[in-house]
Amino acid sequence: MSSSQETATESLRLTGKVKWFNNKAGFGFITVCDGEHQGKDIFVHYSSIRGDDSLYKYLVQGEYVDFDLVKSTSDKHEYHAVNITGIKNGSIMCETRKLSDNSARPRTTVRKYRTRPQRQSEPYTEVQVDVDADAGFEKVEKRRPRQSRA
Repeated sequence: MSSSQETATESLRLTGKVKWFNNKAGFGFITVCDGEHQGKDIFVHYSSIRGDDSLYKYLVQGEYVDFDLVKSTSDKHEYHAVNITGIKNGSIMCETRKLSDNSARPRTTVRKYRTRPQRQSEPYTEVQVDVDADAGFEKVEKRRPRQSRA
């Protein structure tokens, strides 16, 4: 039997909220939400987080977790959290974030340019022709085709 199993102080799992967790250093604190240790800040090390071994394990500030409370053998902290999981043995946020990143997202194709329907152009129609005898010029007035508004 391991020493961590021998020194467990609670037969039931406790629930707590991650107060803070330093991903680079791999440790942080959980504030106990229930039981006789309610309100206490408990030390947590990344090696005590249960989960997929292929993932980088960490906790997110404000995340609720379940854990076992163990009497610490070091002088720095009275207790530390072990066997840390999500609520009711669910996933912790670092696992669910990994799953959501890999999930199939609907992809839409983006066009590089916007296509417009080609208009049917009508030829100019002649309306009136005036001949100015004094100037020797011919005046032609044309009407533009009506454009449809889309």
